[in-house]
Amino acid sequence: MSQPPFLPRAALRLGFLGLAPLAISALVTLSAHTSTARLGAIAFSLYAAVLLSFLGGVRCGIEIMRDPQNPNAARLLFSALPGLAGWVLAVFVVFVTPALGASAAFAGLFAAQGAWDYRSARDAAAPAWYPVLRQVLTGGAMLVCLLIPLATAMHHL
Repeated sequence: MSQPPFLPRAALRLGFLGLAPLAISALVTLSAHTSTARLGAIAFSLYAAVLLSFLGGVRCGIEIMRDPQNPNAARLLFSALPGLAGWVLAVFVVFVTPALGASAAFAGLFAAQGAWDYRSARDAAAPAWYPVLRQVLTGGAMLVCLLIPLATAMHHL
């Protein structure tokens, strides 16, 4: 069994720091005060869209580095899709606030982005530690997404 790659401390710390606003906004949705919980759902959705956009930008950068003279147009397009879907979901939450369904959709988008990053990191010239980092952070983001259904269930008790 091979040793997992060493994760650079800065990448790991910054990755978890990047998850903090997502987790904090999800925790705010647990508030018994309806307006506060709604603001938490909106903040959660907006930040989730920001994270997905950031991850798409990373994928775009990796694709450009893979072949600077001839980047794959389909990969560039696909790198933008999760972020665009995230922004559509965020707008939906701002105007309609179905945070329960949105959190499941965000979890799915994070999972799809993470799976794509993991599977294609080697041929995309990503560092050896990148797929492991993405697994850890994607898992964290998906766990945070589970707080929204918990908040919804608590508000219906």
